[in-house]
Parts: sequence; structure tokens; C-alpha cells
Amino acid sequence: MLVKNIMLAKEKLITVSPKITIGQALEIMSENKFLSLPVVEGDKFYGAISKDRIYEFYYEKCEDKQCFLSDFNVEVVMRKDIPTISPVEEMEKAVYFLEIMNISFVAVINDKGYFEGILTHHAVFEQFTLLFGLNKGQRLAVMAYDVPGQISKLSNVLSENNADIISFVVVDPKSVIDVMEIVVRMRTDNFELIEEKVKDLGFKII
Repeated sequence: MLVKNIMLAKEKLITVSPKITIGQALEIMSENKFLSLPVVEGDKFYGAISKDRIYEFYYEKCEDKQCFLSDFNVEVVMRKDIPTISPVEEMEKAVYFLEIMNISFVAVINDKGYFEGILTHHAVFEQFTLLFGLNKGQRLAVMAYDVPGQISKLSNVLSENNADIISFVVVDPKSVIDVMEIVVRMRTDNFELIEEKVKDLGFKII
């Protein structure tokens, strides 16, 4: 899935300028119940400002709270190493950044260098929920040897028995050699019959 299909567009975001004070940024975050915000001016993305970053900076650099809130601008404290990704790249690249960099979002930048939006943990989790068809239909999970034709065999059983497939996901357990897990969600009146036919084909239901 492409990033542009699940990102939050800049028009729907609350952002802050790098030139506003830390106090103003904190007020905006508190009013909107955000822990972090993109730092943007016009079409240019600068980084991210977060409450934990602000608190860390304050305890390290400043003794006077009021001085800190009014005299320091966002650009002094913001995190500048936020990774960026193109709107036409695959979602998996953004997931990798979110996982290893301890960040709230990945910035989406087009080929002209313009800020288009962000991709968040929530957007990714929502897509995985849809992908797995959570709480929809009936769930069939099987273990299968990772050899050619297994997916075709399984899908044929489902179609031959009038199963309406909601999602079909293949997972690599990594800990097991030459074995894959297949998770299917479907709508069917023949679930027990399908289970028996799947077992007859050598699949292990889990």
C-alpha cells in the first residue's frame, strides 16, 4: 500500500512554526491533547516538537521556567532527525522508521521537497486491522510448508465451497524453517466442511 493512501494530509494537521515560543507550542499541544506536533512553515518541513523533548531540554538547560517558555523558540528544541518518505513509496518503509527511531510520525515529502503530511503509528495499525479483517467473518489459520502451490490449493478449497474471502494474509513465522502461517477471514455457511477439506489437503489448522 502506498503512503499517500493512508497518510494524514497537511490540510488536516495542526502544525507549528519554528519561530514560535516553547510556551506557545506547549499551549497548542495542551489545547489539542497532542504529545507532539510537526514543525512546518509554508511547504517546508523542519522537524517535530514534543512535550518530552521540551521537558528534557528544560531540565538540562534552564533554571527559570518562565524564561524558558518565553525566550526559547521551537527551532532551538525541536527534533530535526525525523525521517521523510515520498507519498508514492510503500508503507513498509515508513513502518521501519516508526519501529526503530522512537518517533510519533514520519514526514511525507513530495519530489519537489514540499511537505504533504505525516504517517503515524495509528494509521499503520488501522491498516493492519483492516488487512486482517479483525472481528469480521470467521477466522481460519493454518500452517503450511513453504512450497509452490500451497496458497493456490487453499484458495481453491475456499472458492469451491462458496466462501466469501474478506482477507488472506501469509505470515512468515521466521522461527520455523520452510513453514508459513496463512490467516484467512471469510463469510461462509460451510466453515466446518472447509476445515475438514483443508485438513485433508495436509494443512495443519492452528
